[in-house]
Amino acid sequence: MARDILDAVYGCVVGGAIGDALGAPVEGWHWDDIRRAYPGGRITEMEPGRRGNTGDLYGGSTHFDFSAYDGPETPPGVVTDDTTLRHYLCYAIVQKGGRVTPDDFAKVWLEKLNPNRLWINERVTLWKLRMGMSPWETGRGNPPAGVASMAIAPIGIINAGDPAQAFEDGFVIAGLNQDNADRDGAATLAAAVAAAFLPDATYESVIQAMRDHSTYIIRRALDLTMDLATSSADIDEFAAKFYAGMLDWKWPDPRWTKERNFSGSSVELVPLTAAALYFTKGDVNQAIIEAIGLGRDNDTTGGLAGNIAGAMQGASAIRQDWIDTVEKANAGFFEELEGDRSADFLSMSKRLVEALRNEANAARERAALLDGLLV
Repeated sequence: MARDILDAVYGCVVGGAIGDALGAPVEGWHWDDIRRAYPGGRITEMEPGRRGNTGDLYGGSTHFDFSAYDGPETPPGVVTDDTTLRHYLCYAIVQKGGRVTPDDFAKVWLEKLNPNRLWINERVTLWKLRMGMSPWETGRGNPPAGVASMAIAPIGIINAGDPAQAFEDGFVIAGLNQDNADRDGAATLAAAVAAAFLPDATYESVIQAMRDHSTYIIRRALDLTMDLATSSADIDEFAAKFYAGMLDWKWPDPRWTKERNFSGSSVELVPLTAAALYFTKGDVNQAIIEAIGLGRDNDTTGGLAGNIAGAMQGASAIRQDWIDTVEKANAGFFEELEGDRSADFLSMSKRLVEALRNEANAARERAALLDGLLV
């Protein structure tokens, strides 16, 4: 259990960044390739970022310059587009001082977003916003991917302890850049983060909250995946079963076998995150490591596991060397976003706690109003 609300919020924020940075060097890898390439079959130490992930799937044929964070020779601990977009949403929340709408988030996109740090979906959405489209509709028709899910954790933070409201807010905000099941999955993950802040939260209660706050497709993917998990002796047996029958193949590429096809769909990301929580009993350090070890879009699943388990256990439970590395490595991003090189994940977390205090005050005012109306 986290020590206090700041410990929990910082655990969620920095845990997500750690999972993202730790998984980035092996993004898109097959789980068995990770087992063979690393001592103990897991990646446990921060490594320099390197190409060979998202950009190389297209053989350099696209004119898009994929995130500078995915390029060669980036220092250990530098985050990818996952954390970048997540912190644009954090920034929108602290600027508003509480819960946000797509209009609030779109304002940050138009004023602050650096498209060279983000993937194709975000560039498409940015152009839609620049054309004057409503941010409540810009996600319609966007390619299926996990780009709303990877960024949604701040919605769970600002709705801490209220997974139902987090699900609704998550669905609304995710509509800015995703559609269909990917929008649904993001909403489910927002609910999971909110549930993780409850004082008695466990990995079982968080997974149940994911089931309770989901649409049919996401709930079905969770149920099928957890059936595999509970019938497997260990996570390796689970991974083999999942790859044999549950992979999401929305992004076929003729140079890859079906087992090695890269996927970023939320239909896969949500249940794999739940499985990582299950096999590690919600231990934040192990959940990050095992989520990354499952391969595929594992900087995202590593980040999501870090968000959820970090909120449950707090930053005080996370490896300090990991925290120190990501805080130091991303000063340039915070300077770009806030114009302050001293800004970091901890300072953002403190501001999110203040936004939560605003929400608490608003809830008290609402309760007082209802009391007066119901006399």
